[in-house]
Amino acid sequence: MTKTIANVLVGVAALSIREPNDAIAEWSEPGYDGELQSAKLLKTGEGAAGSTHVQFTPPTGITFAAAMTDITEYGFYDFRQVLAGANWCQMELRFEDPNSVGWVEVTSMPFQGEPGVGAWVSRALVAAGGDTMYGGHDEDGNSFFDATLINCNAAGVQAGVNGHVDDADDWVLERVRVELWEPGPERHCYIGQVTIAGAPYTVSPGGTAPGMALGSPFTEVGYTEDGVTVTYTADESDIEVEEETFPINRVITKETAEITCNMAESSLYNMDKAMAGAVLSGGVLTLGAGVNKTMNLKIAGLNPAGFTREILVPLATATGAVGMSYKKGEKTVVPVTFQALKTANHPAVTMVDNGA
Repeated sequence: MTKTIANVLVGVAALSIREPNDAIAEWSEPGYDGELQSAKLLKTGEGAAGSTHVQFTPPTGITFAAAMTDITEYGFYDFRQVLAGANWCQMELRFEDPNSVGWVEVTSMPFQGEPGVGAWVSRALVAAGGDTMYGGHDEDGNSFFDATLINCNAAGVQAGVNGHVDDADDWVLERVRVELWEPGPERHCYIGQVTIAGAPYTVSPGGTAPGMALGSPFTEVGYTEDGVTVTYTADESDIEVEEETFPINRVITKETAEITCNMAESSLYNMDKAMAGAVLSGGVLTLGAGVNKTMNLKIAGLNPAGFTREILVPLATATGAVGMSYKKGEKTVVPVTFQALKTANHPAVTMVDNGA
């Protein structure tokens, strides 16, 4: 391999935590159209509603009017469990007004109630029918929301949002999501391809979809003292025989992945996640119940090409001592060490560089 300055990585990454593990987005088999993996979206049937999604950055310059006029040029492929009426995936288009703080999210849901068939199915959005709702902020920052289902086309959606924001045709598409929203029932599905403005993009680790990122209701730990460190360790055992002085083979007997961070924001939330046995209820943190919490971790930064790099840990627990000093004129740092656990049929850690 030649020396390539562009491959030298410099920069920080953000650590986010999801607990409890009731909404997870991760890379998993099966893949679509020859790919090894696709984006798996999971809801356990517990917890609160919220977006568990795979997200994309659309090409620049797509206006509200253009997207709503050609809504059939948006869609995705999914692979569902054989489960009927299960609040399946919806597609969200977020438009922003470059001349103000105004934005609107148009969410189309024509396929939510269709049962899974255990195969890849194309889900192209349709203009006709009451299958869309919207919400956002107007130009003055006031929020609005309408759950009344309307037609997903320029006339239908614009008729709704024009009462809140002027010059709606100036809005530009800034984000596209395919997401699970409702907490129940327990379900999971896979997203293998997305179509944005008529162009198909591969949804897989390193795929062609621009700005691709997995997300669920994570909470960032905020500022850190010295960034985030990921440490991988493998214990190995030599296989030796009498006839040879060198080992003839070497096998891995144990693997560990450790994520360490000194959190500069000493909130009760951060303290709760750092202390394995802590229990947080409102504004009260207690110790002594011996609860070992499992968490879902995400570390997000930029790869050498300037695109998103994500390190996903589906299951981890906090380990080790947590020492916090309270001193005059000094910030109180919350040290945390997480160790990954292995879940059935999934990697313990997945590192993905997006290709666009």
